[in-house]
Amino acid sequence: MPIYYVKPDSDNQFPDKDTAPFLKPADGLRAVDIPFSSVQYFTRRWWMYRFKSDNSQEMVSPGNLYPDMDIDYLRELTDQQAKVIETQGKQLETANTELKASQNAVTQLQQMAVQSSQAQAQSLASEGEMKTMLIQITQTIAKQQADDTKTTE
Repeated sequence: MPIYYVKPDSDNQFPDKDTAPFLKPADGLRAVDIPFSSVQYFTRRWWMYRFKSDNSQEMVSPGNLYPDMDIDYLRELTDQQAKVIETQGKQLETANTELKASQNAVTQLQQMAVQSSQAQAQSLASEGEMKTMLIQITQTIAKQQADDTKTTE
């Protein structure tokens, strides 16, 4: 809770209207605790508050102080929250865009992996076919040489 220092009026019941609240202690000033939620009201209308008792640091606000100012306070809060929501919405949109890009990249990598596997399988099949063809060529050449050798004898 923030502490403010006010000059009491002659009856020691209200802060003096002609002396604004201070943030530092000084002679003739009385320390008062103001809840965070009431600071803006207190700093605007300090003279309307009354001391709870002679030696208390607590203040009591008048019942008519809050309604008009509550609307301003709620509007300000609503505006702040709207800005936060807007910022979070933009962050969420960015995150969604990045997520979609990542998902597309993963899909592309999966497709490339499938294509690579297919190419490797084709390469192995082609290698087997080439070995078979090489064996057939070698056998054909050997047979041809054997036939050539028989005819020359």
